[in-house]
Amino acid sequence: MKILHTIQEPHKMFDTAGSSPLLVTCNDFNDWVCKYDRFPKYLFNELITAEFAKLWTINVPETALINVKDEHILYDKYPSLQPSFFEKECFGSLFMKNTKEIDLSFIPSFREKSFRDRIQQKSDFLKIALFDIWLCNEDRNYNNTNLLLHFAPENIYFFYAIDHVNIFNSSSLNYGLATLTEDDTLLKTELAKLLFGKAKKLTLIVDKLIENFYLCTKECEDNLDVILDLLPVSWAIDKVDMKAKMLQYLFTNEWKKQCEDIFRTYVQSFIKN
Repeated sequence: MKILHTIQEPHKMFDTAGSSPLLVTCNDFNDWVCKYDRFPKYLFNELITAEFAKLWTINVPETALINVKDEHILYDKYPSLQPSFFEKECFGSLFMKNTKEIDLSFIPSFREKSFRDRIQQKSDFLKIALFDIWLCNEDRNYNNTNLLLHFAPENIYFFYAIDHVNIFNSSSLNYGLATLTEDDTLLKTELAKLLFGKAKKLTLIVDKLIENFYLCTKECEDNLDVILDLLPVSWAIDKVDMKAKMLQYLFTNEWKKQCEDIFRTYVQSFIKN
């Protein structure tokens, strides 16, 4: 994973309920959404999830580690920030142009068939929902999709998944995993119904996603050591402990079967019916 550093003060702080990331410009002359060490586990969650998503072929912004220079932080301007937040590498996601975060104001556009027809790989929406079920991401739902729609050339659109600090049931793996409730999934949204409510091949789509689910989770397990080696030493993450917990809870056949069952149940309950 590339390591970058800031070249000027942040352009803005995003007003979010959680990590309040900064928009910074780095020495590659690109803008990055930078999450810092307010809550150390959040950085771990973001990195791990981004790497897993790539193995699932889920679109996520490019990622990097970012060193934010202390002289670039104006603490009078951002009083919630502390120097200690930036003593370690931060987690960066490339700020993508030609994108819009999907919120409730965007739903009327999805009601137009001509708009929906421009979306490429619609099944990615369901794949992201299954990915969230597997990782117990409690922060992608009706009120907060944490999805970007990327407007690519030739007037075609793609889904991108962002913001994964609340995987593992917004906690840690110390107490295992609990399946997502119906209110914590994209499957119980008007957007899901608009995209797939009339899909004649929904059963085939779901079956294919489940087939790939077992392949993708196995690939994540096979690459776990490589991914954990990406963690900066400064984050002080016990890699041996985290690997043991993920093998104990995330990669078991029992957990995967629970994820499959809840995914099929929610699709049947909230999309097909």
